This record gives sequence, C-alpha cells and structure tokens, in this order.
Amino acid sequence: MGKRLLIIQRFYYNFREGFFDYLSDIKCDFKLINSTSSLGRVKVHDEAKNKSFIEKIFYFFIGENYVIFPFLFFSLIRINPRIIVTEGGQNTVNNFQVYLYCKIFKRKYIIWDLGKEYANFGNSFFRKVYMNIYKLLLKHSLYIYGYNSQSQVYFKNLGIEESKLIILNNTIDTRKIRNLRSEVDPTIPQELIEQSKGDYIFLIFVGSLLRSKKIESMATLLRMLGDKYYLIIVGDGTPQYKAELEQTFEGTNHIFVGYKKMEQLNHYYNLASFSILPGLGGLSINQSMAFGVPVICSRADGAEKDLIIKDETGYIYTELNDAHSYIISKSPQDWKEMGGKAESFLFTNHSVESMMNKLIYYTEI
Repeated sequence: MGKRLLIIQRFYYNFREGFFDYLSDIKCDFKLINSTSSLGRVKVHDEAKNKSFIEKIFYFFIGENYVIFPFLFFSLIRINPRIIVTEGGQNTVNNFQVYLYCKIFKRKYIIWDLGKEYANFGNSFFRKVYMNIYKLLLKHSLYIYGYNSQSQVYFKNLGIEESKLIILNNTIDTRKIRNLRSEVDPTIPQELIEQSKGDYIFLIFVGSLLRSKKIESMATLLRMLGDKYYLIIVGDGTPQYKAELEQTFEGTNHIFVGYKKMEQLNHYYNLASFSILPGLGGLSINQSMAFGVPVICSRADGAEKDLIIKDETGYIYTELNDAHSYIISKSPQDWKEMGGKAESFLFTNHSVESMMNKLIYYTEI
C-alpha cells in the first residue's frame, strides 16, 4: 500500500519546516523527497535530516540552485503515491520524471510554484525550450499551487486556465511564533542595551544579505530620516558583501547582528516600531507581522499585495522619498496600533493552519 501524498522539492527549506511538522502531527499519510545537504543559502540542521517523513533517495547538485534526483522515477514506483505535490520552476528536470510516472500509472500531480512574475529571464533559445517543457508540465497538472495572488497573474499569462490555479498563500511557522509570543520575555539583546536607553525609533530588516534585497538603499533612507532612527539588520551574507555594506552604512545609526534563530528574533522585533523590506522577499513580511510588527516595503515577490494594507498592516512605497514621508508621518502609537492589526491579520488569514487546510482540501488527502 503506497503513500497517499508525496511532496517533492529541491531543498529542505527552513521556512517550510513548521508546515511539514504540522502535517506529521496530524498524522497525514505523506512522504517528503528533498536534499538534506546545506548548500549556499540553504542551511539544514542535524535534527531536520532525521525527520521520519523524509524519504532519502540519491541526488546530486548542479550549481547552487539545481538538485537532480536521477532515479526519481523508480522511487515513485516504489513509494506508489496516490497524488504528488512537486515544486515547480527550477525543479522542472525532476518534474519530467513525475509527468512520465503519472502518465504511465494514471496518477495525478500538482505543481507548487511561486510564479516569478517580477523576474525577467530573457528570451534565449534555451529559455524558450525550457518554457515549452515548463508549460507542458503545468498544463498536465491537476492544480497549480501559487504562493500568492500575483502568481495567479503569472500563470494566467502562460495560458493556464483559471480553474487550475489555487492560491496556497505561503507562510511561516505561525504555530511556533504564537508560542514564542505567549512567553513574556522582556530581555533586550546584549548588543542593543545602550541604544535601548535612548530615544531611538528602531526599524528592523530581517533576511539574507543579498543584492536583490536592495539593502544599500536603507543607508540612504537612514540619512534622510536623521539621528532619531536606528536600524537593526538581522541576517548573514558573504564576507565580501557584508564588508561592502559596512562601508555603505558608515556614519548611520545601524547595527549588523548576524543570523538569528526564530527563538532569538522576538527580542529584536520587540524593540522595532516597524520592519522594512526594500527589495525581493516575501516571507519576511509574514514573519514581521506574526511578531506584531508592521511592514514598510517596496516591490517584493508579490506577497506584499496580499499582506500589506495601507495604514493597517504597513505601507508599500514606490521610492525612498515616498518611504521617508510615510515613516516620519507616523507616531509611536500609530506603529503600535498597526502592529496589532498586522499580527491579527496574519494569524487570521495566513497562518500555517489555513495553508495546511487548503492543501488537504485540494489534494483530497
């Protein structure tokens, strides 16, 4: 007797760990295939490697973005899933094996994909070949699970019928954050004790230190805001890029505190009046709101259009002058009220429970 559900993705993403743990907790009959090696920005902790629901099969890497499961077809025969939910995009090579398996054995598969409407990959010969294969796999899928409503636009533009498009709003481990928030702990991080004694208005950035995040723009914004504001930068990146950022932020009120685990983040968010995301991202918006912090962001990955409601949960700005004007117009009480609304909105509409309920409903497990 095979598994009812098999999920396939390239990497073991930390942001999705809580979701899979939840599926396991409710005794969902599923298996997960992914690599369990740390590579590039993907860090896999030892405990995750021993999760009982992970089906370990052979794989190899091509660069930092591609994980190839060369014997996936034979693993599918052995596992015998009733339905398969598989990551799209850069997982397309593996998905062709999924397509063949489902075609031969009359099974169904679902593509789970962001749909990078915001990205421009060019129009080369190889890109055209890839897109033809990609669209073939999309059109033969039972459903396409999009990360946000903007992904629906992307897939409709590819000619996918709307009835196949399900918005499975991607989110973070709200169960874990709810527990962390319930534990009253006023601890101030050691490196910010002196700053907390002043009259600063703290803003926070949380995420990987990547050029696509447009982190440099925050140095310009800090200079525009003046000495009243202090930026906490949480995250890690390459030594070269971090050195560049340190130079860019010289002379501004800021601190780089490095990567922090979820359990540590609450102390930093507690200091912040608002969170800022000047470039690509998405889940950092969910995370900030779950910790009760409103978000000021520019164009991200589409998630901002589902999450950011002006003067309620945050603000979407078009340029730095716009961001500056909005920020200085708000009082500490305004930020506090927006933070409460942001937290309530996130847990009501974008919790890990609501995400799981949608997956269970549409996969009929």
